[in-house]
Amino acid sequence: MASRFEEFIDIEKFKKALNYAAQATGLAFSVLDPLGKVIISPMNEAEFCKEARKDHQVAFTCVDCIVHSAIAAAKSKRTHFFKCQYDILEFVVPIFINGEYVAAVCGGEVRVDINDHVDYVYPKEKFDDRLTELYGEIKVVEKERYYAATKLVEMMVNNLSSLDIMLKIATASVESNKVDDRVKKAVDYIHNNYSKKITSAQLAKLSCVSENYFSKLFVRIMKINVGDYITAYRIEKAKNYLLQTDLKVGKVAEIVGFEDPAYFHRIFKRYTSMTPNAFRKSITLTHS
Repeated sequence: MASRFEEFIDIEKFKKALNYAAQATGLAFSVLDPLGKVIISPMNEAEFCKEARKDHQVAFTCVDCIVHSAIAAAKSKRTHFFKCQYDILEFVVPIFINGEYVAAVCGGEVRVDINDHVDYVYPKEKFDDRLTELYGEIKVVEKERYYAATKLVEMMVNNLSSLDIMLKIATASVESNKVDDRVKKAVDYIHNNYSKKITSAQLAKLSCVSENYFSKLFVRIMKINVGDYITAYRIEKAKNYLLQTDLKVGKVAEIVGFEDPAYFHRIFKRYTSMTPNAFRKSITLTHS
């Protein structure tokens, strides 16, 4: 049975993005659901951790550490840093969908000289002598690089938790057999005319109902108001243009229906936590 995270996220796409992040930062990453079930298996895993987890009790303790820290991160709604039983620094970034905690990205498996920002240190345990050499080979990462990696994951998660989820929930609603034809007609119009000025009054007229009734009907079916849906759809289209073309940001804004580039800049950042240029640059760096 698919987890809540898997219902709304393209797992392969997110896994690919995490893999790029692992290659760029040298850190290991995995994704677990709230109960500790693995959604995305560890990538770039440290050899020490790989060997140590062959012991089932060690593997259980590792997952327990992550789940405990992930719950703490979910409660505080921020990234949580911890040192595992072998004094290895890890972090967890909680993922929320519509306010529900559905998964966490775990990263780390490196040694970093950070003590002031560690939220919890688990009781230390001894490991088998045969692992001593592998322990000495665990990567040592500079503090700044480690924090930069956590910020990269946070940006990825924030982007997933807002625009993409919003659109997928709405799309699932409109593709349902129970959807009202009047709403489907309006959504189709938005998808085909997002570059033009669109108002609730236009859509209501198209659906042959009053504007007030249409607004309530749209929210009931789509779980989002019509203005937010139009904006979210335009931002999603803008992301595609930024990734797939070399068009200037102002031109992209115009193509997706924003008359004021400055306003587009503010709205894009609100929905993605990045400016249009920063979004384009981050993806370019990830793929380089």
